[in-house]
Amino acid sequence: MRLTNEHGISLPLAVWLLHDEYDHINEPNYISATSLLKSTRQLVLQRRIIAEDREIDISSYLASRFGNAVHDSIDKAWTVSGNKAMKMLGYPEKIWSNIRVNPSQEQLAANPAIIPVWIEQRSFREVLIGSTVFKIGGKFDMVLDGRLFDTKTTSVYSYLLGRKDGDYAMQGGIYRWLNPELITSDHIYIQFLFTDWQRIRSKVDENYPKTKALEYPVELPSLDETENFIRNKLAEVQRYKDAPDEQIPYCTDKELWRGETVYKYYGNAAKTTGRSTRNFDDKSEAHAFMASKGGEGVVIAVPGEVKACEYCPAFSICRQKDQYFVDVN
Repeated sequence: MRLTNEHGISLPLAVWLLHDEYDHINEPNYISATSLLKSTRQLVLQRRIIAEDREIDISSYLASRFGNAVHDSIDKAWTVSGNKAMKMLGYPEKIWSNIRVNPSQEQLAANPAIIPVWIEQRSFREVLIGSTVFKIGGKFDMVLDGRLFDTKTTSVYSYLLGRKDGDYAMQGGIYRWLNPELITSDHIYIQFLFTDWQRIRSKVDENYPKTKALEYPVELPSLDETENFIRNKLAEVQRYKDAPDEQIPYCTDKELWRGETVYKYYGNAAKTTGRSTRNFDDKSEAHAFMASKGGEGVVIAVPGEVKACEYCPAFSICRQKDQYFVDVN
C-alpha cells in the first residue's frame, strides 16, 4: 500500500489518521457484516485488488477516524465510569451496582444479579455456498438488555433522507443472526451524532433534529429474511468472482448514492449550455410548465451526481465508474 498526502495534512494529524487498533480479519473467504451491505460489484472487484498495490491518500481515513474516536470514547466511558454515571443519572442502586461490561461466563454464573453490557463483541458463523465455506463475522457496538445499539456519526441530511434505513435494518439483522442469544429485541437503536447540526435550524424547522444526538429505532428483518439475504449475496459473489467486468451487475442508483434527477426547462431549445429558465424535481411538473409556455423550449433531465464511487476501494479497476468520471486514469 502506497500512502500519499495530497492535501498536506500536518504530522500530528497524519499520525492520528494512520493509528489503527481495529482487529482486521485477513482471511480469503471472510466477509464482514458491513461488507455484506455493499453492492455485489464492489465486493467482487475489491477482492481482486492486492492491498499492497493500492495508492491511498491519508485524507480518506478522516471519516473513519472520527467514527472510531467516538466509539472508543463511548467504550471507555462505560468501562471506566458507567456505574458512576448511572448513579448520577438517578438509576437505583440495584441496577448501577450490578452493571458489568463484558462479564465472563464465570462471573455470570457466580452472580445471577449481574446486568451485562456487551460492548464491541465479535462473533462468527460459517455459510456453505456450493463447495465454498464463507466465514461471516461482525462486531456490534453495544447490546444492553437484549437491545442492539449502533452509533453513527453522520450529517443531518443523511438522517432526514432516511435512505440508509434499509442498510441499518439489515446490519442489525446480521448482528442478531450472529448473536441470537444476546440480541432479542426486534429493533436496532441507531445513536445519531450529527456532524453538521445547526441550532438555528432546529428552532425553525419542525423536521430538523432538536439536539446534536438522537436515538432512531429501526425494525429488524426476521432471522429467515436475514439468512436469505446473506446467502443470496454470497451466491452472487461466488457466481461473479472470476467474471469479466462487463458481466458483473452494475451498482444501482441507491448503491451509487446518486442524487435526485433534476429536470431543467430551457425557454430556448437552441441554448441549453447556460443557466436554465427553471428547475424541477418532478418530470411531469417540468413538462406542465413548458406547456404553459405554449410548448416552446425543452426539458432536459440531468441525473443526480454519483458520490459513492469516490469512496470505493475498487475505483481504480471498475469500468462502471468511467461513465461518471473522466480523466481519472
